[in-house]
Amino acid sequence: MKIKQRKYVSEKEALYWLIDNSETLLGIEFEINAYGDEFFVCDFRYDERLGKTEDGSYYINEEVEITEDTKFNGLIVTRKGLGKYYDYHVAMDASINSVKRFCEDILFINIQNDDGSIGELIWSKECRLHE
Repeated sequence: MKIKQRKYVSEKEALYWLIDNSETLLGIEFEINAYGDEFFVCDFRYDERLGKTEDGSYYINEEVEITEDTKFNGLIVTRKGLGKYYDYHVAMDASINSVKRFCEDILFINIQNDDGSIGELIWSKECRLHE
């Protein structure tokens, strides 16, 4: 299964990502400033996978292949509770398999978003790993 994931990176890592993804590179030109120093200027095509937040940090949106052994920062586990209610638990730094070893009667497993909200559904009792 593939999921979209946002990874926050430094400015240096963002530049390396741009160079490594050469389809975004339009051209490199060498220039000389008023003091005789050489430097280069790069032009890049806009790519929606790379972005910058309001506070100046960079992020890369990428598709990542996951398995039941892939570790996540946070998983939200939904279990059947008493009566018509459900129990929700957060598993930090865990994989789907590690959660299944410690919890019974799991109905759903979702990724926990950075803001703490419930994210993408990745596992259910009926379908197992979602495609």
